[in-house]
Amino acid sequence: MVAQTPVAVKVNGLQAPTVTMIVEYFAEDNWKNLQVIKDPQNGTYAGKVNFPHDGQYRFRFSSDPKRWGEFLIVRNDIPANGIDITLEYAQLKGHPIKLYESPEQNAYMEVIPKFNEVSINRDSLDRFGLEYQMREQAFAKACAEIATKYPGTFTANVIARSAPAPVYTGNPAHAQNADSLVRFVSLHVMDGKPIQHPDLLHHIAFVRRINIAYQYFEKTKQPEPYIDALMKKSLESEAMTSYMFKFLLDKMIAFRNEPGLSYLIMWYADDCTEEGHIEDNTRNLLIALDRVKPGKTIEFLTLPDADGKMISSKQVFSENKVTILLFWRANCNHCMEFEPKLEEYYAQYHSKGLGVYGIGTDKTLEEWLPQDKLNESPWPSVFLAYDQRKDFNKRFPVPSTPTLIAVDSKGVVLKRLITRSKIESEIKELLGL
Repeated sequence: MVAQTPVAVKVNGLQAPTVTMIVEYFAEDNWKNLQVIKDPQNGTYAGKVNFPHDGQYRFRFSSDPKRWGEFLIVRNDIPANGIDITLEYAQLKGHPIKLYESPEQNAYMEVIPKFNEVSINRDSLDRFGLEYQMREQAFAKACAEIATKYPGTFTANVIARSAPAPVYTGNPAHAQNADSLVRFVSLHVMDGKPIQHPDLLHHIAFVRRINIAYQYFEKTKQPEPYIDALMKKSLESEAMTSYMFKFLLDKMIAFRNEPGLSYLIMWYADDCTEEGHIEDNTRNLLIALDRVKPGKTIEFLTLPDADGKMISSKQVFSENKVTILLFWRANCNHCMEFEPKLEEYYAQYHSKGLGVYGIGTDKTLEEWLPQDKLNESPWPSVFLAYDQRKDFNKRFPVPSTPTLIAVDSKGVVLKRLITRSKIESEIKELLGL
């Protein structure tokens, strides 16, 4: 059983005396709630916390989502009497916090500010320029020095190895070529990473680093080398294999990268779908993606519209050269922003063979119906009742809304990942215009 750690956090300058403090931890790809501490006494939050593993944690305040400070927990480094710290509320803006004096805490406070300088997105941060690549190499050098200064710490063993980009050691003539450096860094992003360390995925540094590396391959539209670079190294660890496959799957879907998705599934799905290697939702998504693979016939549906009239998708398909299946929800902001644009293109291209079959996926008809009536969409819009969605996530790849899938007049899938931002060019290509 993990021991409970006494935690006392004095916060000066609280804007609301009863504001709730939330303790969170980072795991794999997001922050997760660990404990809520309410009702501070004279600005002091006190309680006992079970820290489940070594890694990145943060104190966040309920009154302001941007008011938080992150810190490092290494359980065998925590003082015997626990954590007792004083913070200034106004200074809690996402910066690292030193909890107490120790080599571990000192090392962390040296690394993270430097990492934030090269990793946090800013409009002026040109990741493809030579100046930025020089900053990356300077950061890698600083990490090596910090690791030498604080040997044996979590910061030295994990963060200082996972946060920096790989250092270019090739032809000196290429060292002044920004594109060569960016490509090298992106292809070798997994080099030197402590793949086998059980807590590698418990800090955002690793996730942020592999996300930065993807930008080059998204820009050049060549995801295959990136997929290989991540997956081949990940195969050294079963846990990392599972994580990396899910990470890449989400990445290819988020960026509507059909070539990358097909390549990932073709070459690496077998390594990641053995019993117990991936979560059920990922396995189901793979099944659904296979069912709507371009060239296959999609499942036909006959569903009610807002007036209860049954509308056959097969009939709609037959009336158009290309039909876009639009999966949407009434409380989806992206859907509301996208629907007017789709209406414009529908009005422009419907006479040329474009159809749309909208499918509401809200949990209840009462949630969906008012928005559907407000939209007054010019295409058939139907509702898929919650109790009719048996194995829905195995039948249709809809990890988020809106999801757009294009089929021909017979229901044969033409495209399963349509990019909203490029919808007009996608429509014109599908219609042959």
